[in-house]
Amino acid sequence: MYKVLIVENNPTIVRLISHFFQSAGCDIRLADDGLAAMNVLDSFTPDILFTDIIMPKISGDELCRIVRQTPRLKDIFIVIYSAIAYEDEMQIFDLDADLYIAKGPHDTVKNHIHHVLTQFRSGKRRENILHGTQELYPRGITKELLLSRRHHHTILENLAEAVIEMDSAGQIVQVNRAAQELLASDLATLLSSRLTDHLAGPGIDLIEQWLAHISTQKLPPFQSSYDSPLLAGTHQVVLKLVCVTEKNEFFIVAILQDVTSHKRTESKLVTMVYEFNAMMESIGYGVLFMDANLKCRIANRAFRDMWGIPDELFARHPTFRDLINFNRYKGIYDIPEEKFDRYIEERETAVRSGTSVPDDFFRKDGLVYQYQCVALPDGGRMLTYFDITKLKNTQTQLAKTLVEVQELANRDPLTGLPNLRLLQERFICILSMSERKGWKAAIMFIDLDGFKEVNDIYGHMAGDMVLKTVAQRLSGILRKADTVARIGGDEFLIIQTEVSDTSEVVLVADKILHQFAAPFNLAGMEIQIGASIGIAMYPAHGNNIQFLIKKADEAMYKAKSLGKRGYTFAPD
Repeated sequence: MYKVLIVENNPTIVRLISHFFQSAGCDIRLADDGLAAMNVLDSFTPDILFTDIIMPKISGDELCRIVRQTPRLKDIFIVIYSAIAYEDEMQIFDLDADLYIAKGPHDTVKNHIHHVLTQFRSGKRRENILHGTQELYPRGITKELLLSRRHHHTILENLAEAVIEMDSAGQIVQVNRAAQELLASDLATLLSSRLTDHLAGPGIDLIEQWLAHISTQKLPPFQSSYDSPLLAGTHQVVLKLVCVTEKNEFFIVAILQDVTSHKRTESKLVTMVYEFNAMMESIGYGVLFMDANLKCRIANRAFRDMWGIPDELFARHPTFRDLINFNRYKGIYDIPEEKFDRYIEERETAVRSGTSVPDDFFRKDGLVYQYQCVALPDGGRMLTYFDITKLKNTQTQLAKTLVEVQELANRDPLTGLPNLRLLQERFICILSMSERKGWKAAIMFIDLDGFKEVNDIYGHMAGDMVLKTVAQRLSGILRKADTVARIGGDEFLIIQTEVSDTSEVVLVADKILHQFAAPFNLAGMEIQIGASIGIAMYPAHGNNIQFLIKKADEAMYKAKSLGKRGYTFAPD
């Protein structure tokens, strides 16, 4: 005895098929659509599945795919008995059935059943031949309907959203590929189950209520909450249910939208906003965000404190002009009242023009802010204010210190005269001007006569006082264009510029000797020293400062050898 499951919704054909199978001693079960067949298959495993294709709820072709994909059922002998088999001959073999028969006149049913049993007994399977086509003619309208059906199926299978069809009892009868992936279940598991079996979270009871009342009441489509989404496994989803009425029957279409990525993005954005606000409130500089109309949107605490803006004013979203006017008479802006309106217009124009380089804003009360405007992608503006008052004060002090350091680097710490380094720098400038104007210049190397005895007799403090007095006397003799420098110990150098003739040099040398002839009064003591001077001329003796100093040094030693307290020119 063979077990046979007949899936057919035409009562006349069901009676005929049942009669001939039973006459052959078969144990039969009946189902009028694929959904009913699946329910039968839960408790009955037939040897032969005899099914139509076009049926309500779960179709025959879908039923065949499920059977072949289910390990317990995959070896069932499947017979396709369909009125569209002839028109769908090329695609029908994709169903992987064992026998294909085109529906024809009722008097052919007996022969078809006989052929089914004969082939089943023979063990022959997967015969891609369509039987029963004698005296049948392809129908154009049927082909067009089948083509349309395939088009709709292809579209449904490739939709990004999960689409599920349920019957009036709430059982799933059709699902697309996206729904299977979203619910992480295969087709066999989903079909004939209830949608709520696969969902969790808030709103399940509302879904059940809608499904319970849709058969008796005309209800609007159901839409679950986006704020409190349903759960489909690990996915967050939004469900929409629509009731579609067809004659006296109706079915329900469920559309599931996976909002998991949206929710994750929202969560990240919320976290970012919290973090942004926390960061804004913690940073020590002022930040102001405005829209394209220069209306304030966000200002951190530092900005409000810097400008004394109360929270209640900012809560009203003032304009940039309102903020400036708020501090108009509070001693912040060093702007005359008659020019203040024009000042506001200039500030607004500058902000509207877009991104600016950092600029300093000096408050009347002495505070200094570094200000910058940045254009935002939405047309708004971001203003930043750094309190750089301490920095400015430090910069001022640093500049003063740098000048002092530079002075120390270029001057003799005892006398305050330029040192050799500064003298060399000045010679470069003097050389350039002398070349242009045809001037001469003199380099005088001065060595004090008798200074060692001053240190030996009176001590180094007295010697230092003599050196300071020497520096004063030499500076008093020379013009501002000339340079006198102490290059070490009791040695001094003089650059005399704008010289036309050596007689002018001799005049200065005589003045120096005359000044040194006068005694140096130190704390009631008269100290007598002299000076020996060596003179080198530019350009007669060269144009290199080191060489000229060497020539002047040699001339100075010549003066000392001649009795000191005099001067000597370097030989030509």
